Amino acid sequence: MSHLIQRKQHHETQCETALREGNPEQAKAHAARAADYALALAKAATSESVAASYVADAEGWLEIAENIDKAKLPKAGAKSSSGGSNPNEEPAEGDAAKQEWLVTEKPNIRFDQIAGMADAKQSIREMAILPLQRPELTQSLGLKAGGGVLLYGPPGNGKTLLGKAIATELDAAFFYASGAQIRSKWHGESEKRLRELLQAVKAEPMAVLFLDEVDGLLPKRGGNSAVDNRIVTQFLSEIGGFEESENTLLLLGATNVPWDIDEAVFRTGRFDEKIYIQPPDVAARLGIFQHHLKEVPMAEDVVLETWAERLEGYTGSDIVGIVNGAKRSALGRAIREELEAAMISHDDLERILKTIPPSANAKMLAKYERFGQQSV
Repeated sequence: MSHLIQRKQHHETQCETALREGNPEQAKAHAARAADYALALAKAATSESVAASYVADAEGWLEIAENIDKAKLPKAGAKSSSGGSNPNEEPAEGDAAKQEWLVTEKPNIRFDQIAGMADAKQSIREMAILPLQRPELTQSLGLKAGGGVLLYGPPGNGKTLLGKAIATELDAAFFYASGAQIRSKWHGESEKRLRELLQAVKAEPMAVLFLDEVDGLLPKRGGNSAVDNRIVTQFLSEIGGFEESENTLLLLGATNVPWDIDEAVFRTGRFDEKIYIQPPDVAARLGIFQHHLKEVPMAEDVVLETWAERLEGYTGSDIVGIVNGAKRSALGRAIREELEAAMISHDDLERILKTIPPSANAKMLAKYERFGQQSV
């Protein structure tokens, strides 16, 4: 497998060289070969997530090969200057770059509106929110406000919602980006977009940077493409610069697959605090039901406390799906039976429950527990 990786990286490098030298036919040939090796690596991969990453990489190289003719290349034989600038290139910094990532309107969600997650909210409040709200007290204790927090756990349990609540709680510039937003299929564009984002964040005296889908942006180095290696290295270098600066950065990340992230990302000054966002407990499940069924007509046979106890292993998004499905079922029944009013019954919930299994099974939860123990 290491041979396949080496050959893929060779063709990636050769494609870049051909593009710089203005040789589109050679560039297309090397891009196609890089795609071939990426697909071969996908077939040889033992992990579904790694295989999916290689497939996406192959698709990216095929798209590059198809679009090389449309790209503005230097004339054949032209030498690139390391100190020169490309007049057709967008500036790396500036208002345009900043506005792409900056959230100008604070999300309308607070901690007390999020059901459950008491331990996670307390940890975030102590590490992130309080030091930023009272920097003078933080400094008196010899601490530096800010730091890195990774929220991990099964999908659909409110990791992104927590990030939005932090933005509401703090009076700081809030930047949001997902791995998919930053990653580009065009070679070199991903690094440029990451640099633009981090430069915009550095320009603020106090900022919150929320990176969603961190695993897609900062995967383990060595097993994927040369592009991945460069992005991770660039991230580590840029984020490390905040430790010596006067700027205050709260770095937040969210992921469903923390074990796919490069280990260097977890060192001091990056995501050195990791918080497990577990599926909601009984009290949190009841809170989700009550929030989404507030002012919704329900039959007397619907006992939400009973339903909250039944749905062990169901994520927050699972429960919202059950509620919405029950609403549609009640509407359809009211129309068929020509009822004057529609209300959710126990049978509506039972009918939908059969179609929505719990997203968090025991095997998945055990894997998260092992990751947490290894990270201590």
